[in-house]
Amino acid sequence: MDRLERTLSAYLADKGWRVPVRTVGEAAERLETDTGTLHAYFRDRVGVDFRTWRTRLRLEDAKRMLLENPEMEAAEVARRTGFSNRSNFARQFLAYTGCKPADWREKARMSRDSRAPENDYV
Repeated sequence: MDRLERTLSAYLADKGWRVPVRTVGEAAERLETDTGTLHAYFRDRVGVDFRTWRTRLRLEDAKRMLLENPEMEAAEVARRTGFSNRSNFARQFLAYTGCKPADWREKARMSRDSRAPENDYV
């Protein structure tokens, strides 16, 4: 498990979730472990399976990208965050946030704009 934790740390640092890996077996291979160990680790230590964990990382990355790159199309955000296609991204994003990516971006931008401005003269 220590070795897996080290490879997971590197995976997080390198934003490994952005690499489109289709199966848990491929992910386990990339993390230098076997599927049984990967399943057990996530079940026992994380509380969700690997796919759910990776999808959440991708979606949080996508949310950040949507805000930081207002000109970037959702399809490009999907591709850059490791989703296999735009429709899968849109479906996962809607399930996670309750909004389509473009709607979420607009709501997030509006909520940022409605906050009081920073007091930069103090």
